Amino acid sequence: MQGFRPVCAALGLCAVLVSVAVAAPAPTPGHVGGGHSLKVPAEPPFMTVANAPPGILDYDGIPTVEYATPANVAGLMYYCDHNRLVTDTTVRSLGRELARRDDIRRAADYAWGGQGMLRISPRRLFDMKTLNHDQRGAVCARTALMGPDLLRAERHKAAGRHD
Repeated sequence: MQGFRPVCAALGLCAVLVSVAVAAPAPTPGHVGGGHSLKVPAEPPFMTVANAPPGILDYDGIPTVEYATPANVAGLMYYCDHNRLVTDTTVRSLGRELARRDDIRRAADYAWGGQGMLRISPRRLFDMKTLNHDQRGAVCARTALMGPDLLRAERHKAAGRHD
């Protein structure tokens, strides 16, 4: 019987730890450390490879990038660089240049992009994590191709020009 005492003590400690963890308040959704909070609007369920309707994925299984907003692209560039999906430094510099703007960093699409969510329509996001590694890299490359036009538009916007 004495051989079971350490086991019982360990099980009792585990029960106490679990009850403390369950009683602890859950973090607030969208909460970012440092007292800042990002309000993320409700989105329809994320689209994945398994539930994408015809026309969303092209011939090689990659979703369209035409609806990606500048904030979404900036977040995606972080995601692509952080997950080493591309080796080109253009992705890192594009993401950093776009993210210099406060309005982009505060946008929900920036946060979604950083989590690997690609804006595929004005109201839908596609979860890139459901693609294989090569396909995610291809989405990163296609999104980065939008970079020069996005940067030009953002520079015009920052300068107050509307040509």
